[in-house]
Amino acid sequence: MTILIVEDEPNYADTLEMFVDELGYDIAGIAGSGKEALTVFEEKLPDLVLMDIHLEGELSGIDLARIFQGQKPTPIIYITSYDDPETFAKAKQTGPYAYLIKPFEPDTLQRTMELAFQHAFAEGEQVFENSEEVILASSSFFVKDRNRLIKIRIEEILWVEVEDKYCMLHTRERKFTLRQSLKELAQKLDPSVFVQTHRSFIVNANEIEDIDLSLFIVRINDREIPLGRAHKDELVRRLQML
Repeated sequence: MTILIVEDEPNYADTLEMFVDELGYDIAGIAGSGKEALTVFEEKLPDLVLMDIHLEGELSGIDLARIFQGQKPTPIIYITSYDDPETFAKAKQTGPYAYLIKPFEPDTLQRTMELAFQHAFAEGEQVFENSEEVILASSSFFVKDRNRLIKIRIEEILWVEVEDKYCMLHTRERKFTLRQSLKELAQKLDPSVFVQTHRSFIVNANEIEDIDLSLFIVRINDREIPLGRAHKDELVRRLQML
């Protein structure tokens, strides 16, 4: 059995490492940030994750749990100092096996881990009883095309535009017709990556090649996209400038 430890406090990380080693489990890795944890998880695909909630960087332990469950259903034990109802409610939505408050008794963690493994690998048993609200493959969308669901990684989206009553989602390979409004789609996109440039356009800011402020045009993949006067100042303000 392999265990991933996600903990940004060095003392706690060392303690957990020693504890897991003493129990005879293999350590898939020790990560102190969300980015590092994602890398280890994707490379090692651990059997269980000991997860802190507050981490360095943009991703919290709860964010990571959603992503992990989308890639591979994995028992997660939260180990955190957050005992407030709001944090617990958010964590509960990710279908964890347990929620332990620091400081914890070693015996408690040992028994929790053993039970988690027993339930996770019990034949025919539903491991994640509270996983209905967990988004699968949260870094992607699945778009219906007749009788197929086509996977589109969110980072592959170049822009979305309104045509008649539909939204057209553009990637480098093709475009997809979506039966929803631009506002509904915007609620599913990361506002730190996607930005509205016009009442009918949302673009991936990472894909912007250049902005012509005199012609009010944004260029992406050799396509000229209109930049509305009402959106120009906000777009420029939010860009990193040199």
